[in-house]
Amino acid sequence: MDFVLSSLNVLKVKADVLVVGFFKGQKYSGVVKSINDSLGDALKNISEEERFEGDVGKSIMLSSTFGKIGCKRVLIVGLGEKTDFSALTLKKIGNLVIKKVKGLSSVIAFTPEFCNGPGHISALAEGLLLGSYGFDKYKTNNSGNNEVEKVIFASNKVKESTLKDETEFARVISESTNLARDLVNEPPVYLTPSKLAEVASEVAEEGNLKCEIFDYAEIERRGLNGLMAVSSGSEEPPRFIHLTYEPPRKSKKSIAVVGKGITFDSGGLCLKPADSMRTMKMDMGGSAVVLGVMKAIAVLKPSIKVHGLIASSENMTGPKAYKPDDVIRAYNGKTIEVINTDAEGRVVLSDALSYAVELKVDEIVDLATLTGACMVGLGSYTAGIMGNDQKLIDKIRNASDSVGEKTWQLPMDDELRVEISSNVADIKNAGSRMGGAITAAMFLENFVGDIPWAHIDIAGPAFLEKDSNWNPKGGTGFGVRTIIKYITGK
Repeated sequence: MDFVLSSLNVLKVKADVLVVGFFKGQKYSGVVKSINDSLGDALKNISEEERFEGDVGKSIMLSSTFGKIGCKRVLIVGLGEKTDFSALTLKKIGNLVIKKVKGLSSVIAFTPEFCNGPGHISALAEGLLLGSYGFDKYKTNNSGNNEVEKVIFASNKVKESTLKDETEFARVISESTNLARDLVNEPPVYLTPSKLAEVASEVAEEGNLKCEIFDYAEIERRGLNGLMAVSSGSEEPPRFIHLTYEPPRKSKKSIAVVGKGITFDSGGLCLKPADSMRTMKMDMGGSAVVLGVMKAIAVLKPSIKVHGLIASSENMTGPKAYKPDDVIRAYNGKTIEVINTDAEGRVVLSDALSYAVELKVDEIVDLATLTGACMVGLGSYTAGIMGNDQKLIDKIRNASDSVGEKTWQLPMDDELRVEISSNVADIKNAGSRMGGAITAAMFLENFVGDIPWAHIDIAGPAFLEKDSNWNPKGGTGFGVRTIIKYITGK
């Protein structure tokens, strides 16, 4: 998708579709009036017929301009209330536009109001690039025809340098998010822990990052026993992945971003029902976020040191599978009583978080498709966030709000800690169903020491069973944008 500027009068710009923004309650004036007048009140008439009032997410298409202006069609999109208009609105608009013009246009143009402020082009471009995502590599007919190839911004107030900077940033964000989507959407027969490690190596090579990958022998030698236990029922060997970004100048701060990498979760010996096992290819969604973040970080070059850590395995039912009542000694020495083998994500994360502590980082953030309980509590579009440091949680929530990824803090209620108290070990890997997302976070807290830590349970928004207004069916890449925003401020 190419992005270009045009200083021509918007009526003379040539494209398959001209996109016109319309605020709620807006009067026909300026550019909108000139287009409407040139089309003999066609925009006004169709708006009245369709009862279009300019709400965000609403649009109407004028299917032909009969050669009266340079563009063949006009798409009017709602921008909502003018007082609520922001870059986030434009990201949503970009996503909407791509869906509306798919199959109709290879060239689209936007009127000047779409690029009037700092970051507007970047947000719109990001929406367009993310909206054009599709996962069809395993379809025999995936020619990719009828895709938007060129986007024109009709404005004489935008500099070429601004266009270049903002669209390049949008590409970095979109490519990183789409990498995470691709990984989540991959069938588990192809995306094994070994393959995930190969992708990590490619990300590292492309971005000049340091990369360490531990195979089974090294995992065993180092005592990453949680990861070994969970992987013991699978013929696929586990992998522990450590990517490191070093800033150009010596940094005073470092952060570890940790991801759960269960490439398929059968539930282990506590076998999931068949319907619940479907979509469990997405149980490595946290690791996908880590790789997406590290891909972007390598380009954006923030001033802090960033470690990307992934503990990856399958959770299967083989003859050597770990069992309920087993006791595992985690990497930091704490012992875990296994209550449910389907609570495996927190077991592999116990090693990854303990490893992060050894790196002496200043902050730890983990992302995991950890609990169905979080989905029950918050639904499919909102991630739960918990941790031991309110300032860190607040900063991440502010970042998520600004990029349009919804998070909600759940309380670390001390009265629930008894649920994961064990009679035979330091801690149990599962409590009762009540407060399950919280007790899972409390389990993880045992492995971060005193380091400021935030846990983001992305079980709901990491994978959608159906298209939403702003995300595709399947992997969403939820969390990539939030963490990039938190780390870089961009």
